[in-house]
Amino acid sequence: MFKKIALVLLAAALFAATGFANGQGEDDVMVIKAAHSMPTTYHYHDGMVAFAEKAAELSKGKIKIEVYPAAQLGEEVSTMEQCKMGAIPIVLTGVFDSYVPKAGVFILPFLFDNSAHTDAVLNGPVGEKVFAGFADHNMQVISVWENGFRQITNNVRPINSVADMKGLKLRTPQSPVWMRTMEEFGVTPTPMPFAEVSTAIVQGLVDGQENPLLHIKANKTYEVQKHLAVVDYMYGPAPLLVNKPWFDKLSAENQSIIKEAAAYGNKVMRDVAAERNQGAIDFFKEEGLQVTYPDKEGFRALVTGLYEGEWAEKFGADLLKEIQNTKY
Repeated sequence: MFKKIALVLLAAALFAATGFANGQGEDDVMVIKAAHSMPTTYHYHDGMVAFAEKAAELSKGKIKIEVYPAAQLGEEVSTMEQCKMGAIPIVLTGVFDSYVPKAGVFILPFLFDNSAHTDAVLNGPVGEKVFAGFADHNMQVISVWENGFRQITNNVRPINSVADMKGLKLRTPQSPVWMRTMEEFGVTPTPMPFAEVSTAIVQGLVDGQENPLLHIKANKTYEVQKHLAVVDYMYGPAPLLVNKPWFDKLSAENQSIIKEAAAYGNKVMRDVAAERNQGAIDFFKEEGLQVTYPDKEGFRALVTGLYEGEWAEKFGADLLKEIQNTKY
């Protein structure tokens, strides 16, 4: 009971401090906190900075977005909870299907062709329809950014085929889809916050992890891993969330400015990611990682049955077909 009261009081205090307060004059500056969990060297941050700059430009300085990177305000699950209760107005996250289970469709393995395909789906009618479920948690998606296509690292053996995955113990995000996918690959999935991963690898609690190339580089995971398998097996969307009650109270003009600025930040972030991805493999080789390119079809074959059965039932065969057929 006391904990709940404390959280409410915290939310109320931050409500005013972050520009949630009503009754601002025409000449007042609205200061808004925005959080993400990645280092400033990650493309998330480039996009968030561009987002803030564009919002200031479009509003002629009336909207000031303060970006808090590197989990300064908490890890992803924590910041989403704070966004839900109104303590942080804007949050960029890569973990979301525990709130909106249907959104787990977007992280199904081998669902998307490339980054352009993901952008067309996630920032189009399909994404709007699926992510609408965040309204049940006092949140709203205003743009969907990208974490990127995910690769696999470990310390046990090079991955030359999906058969080499068998018996590995890999960290995964706290997501049912991720864990189910890894089980099909023969892996023991071990969900934990990413901040604990390097320590868990060093201590031998897990053999490795899976993440996009730039994530592995930005967080220096390569320093504790020997092998990298480039599989592009799963795509990681990154919804940009706002607290819905707060956003609904903004003027139509300010809502439009924030959405336009978010779309601009999304483009900047994707351009930065595409450029940096090109040199990432060479960087990892220079750092001593053994890089392999296992046959993707072997991985894909193990999840085909899930598409036809469990996942078709869970997400809807029509939705899966709509995503796969989206033009880009």
